[in-house]
Amino acid sequence: MTATELPEEAFVVLPDDETGAVLEHRDELTARAESYARGARAEKTWAAYERQWARFEAWCAVVGERALPADPLTVARFLADLAPRWRPATPADSPMSVVAGQVRERGGMRPGTLRGYLAAISVVHQTAQQENPSRSEAVRRTLAGIGRHPAVAPPRRRAAARRDPLLELLRALRPEKSLADARDHALLLVGWKAALRSDDLARLRMEDLHASEQGLSVFIARSKTDQTGHGTTLGIAAPDAAMGEGSGESTLLDAGAAWIRWRDLLGSHGITGGPAWRGVDRYGRRPRAGGLHRNSIAEIIKRRAAAAGLEDAQLWGGHSLRRGFATEAIAAGVPERDVQRHGRWRSRASMDPYIDAARTFDPTNPTRWLT
Repeated sequence: MTATELPEEAFVVLPDDETGAVLEHRDELTARAESYARGARAEKTWAAYERQWARFEAWCAVVGERALPADPLTVARFLADLAPRWRPATPADSPMSVVAGQVRERGGMRPGTLRGYLAAISVVHQTAQQENPSRSEAVRRTLAGIGRHPAVAPPRRRAAARRDPLLELLRALRPEKSLADARDHALLLVGWKAALRSDDLARLRMEDLHASEQGLSVFIARSKTDQTGHGTTLGIAAPDAAMGEGSGESTLLDAGAAWIRWRDLLGSHGITGGPAWRGVDRYGRRPRAGGLHRNSIAEIIKRRAAAAGLEDAQLWGGHSLRRGFATEAIAAGVPERDVQRHGRWRSRASMDPYIDAARTFDPTNPTRWLT
């Protein structure tokens, strides 16, 4: 029996009001699905994608290209336009400005930044169910060529906060006298020993840190590698559970004691919950209500490195504590699997950039046998 032969009672015709309710429910579910899909990435990532896609659309409008769907050559031209512009050198050019026979006419973006634009273009095309031009050979080769230009220097890594430089930072603090120093003493040690990113530090709340005789437990509710928010608890051992008990340096590096001091200072101002790290008023007497942004935390680390007179202070930043933890732990002989687990690196390869300094002069260095 064909559809046209079905009895009339087999077809259900909804009243207009019920049809409207069904459509409204469908639209509501669509909106909820879109909201969940957006939650697959951090809000700051979506904000970056929106800015980058808007720039690509504006560029396409100016040059007369189509943005969606975009041709691979359109994307390749866009990358070329954002990259630095070079011209052949002439005898009139200063030797200091010449690189591989070329002179830069105009500054541009680094390959890492360009990859962010490609990610935005890719997401928009995938969402629109269009062929992704970012995966094409033309785009891939264009980006690779930009990265291989002789004048493109590798990105500068943040200095690793090794134990001795960190002690210099801590010795310059007066946590018993200064509210900001008490905060920074605790912040530096918790960030270092828990191998935290500046994002992780900024998200910490007072309720996430608990001191005990064993040490300090730090609950990480969400992180770069835990976007679904399963959460994990890290332990920072107390000095009596680690080597160096009773020494002055061990006391200075006691993250639990530093946190308790800062926590009690907050409590004396009636603050028992909320952001773990807060600004301090201009007179240095009261903590502010709001928590510190990750950029503020990175600036604190830079400023403290400069105040301690470190030679590489300009290279210190938000990632120095995490990188320093891995480097120092590996150099001290901690098994790599334990460092990887504590630092929450997904793979051994992803941990490699953090521990290169620890391998430079370790016992496996073959030049030890060439003296």
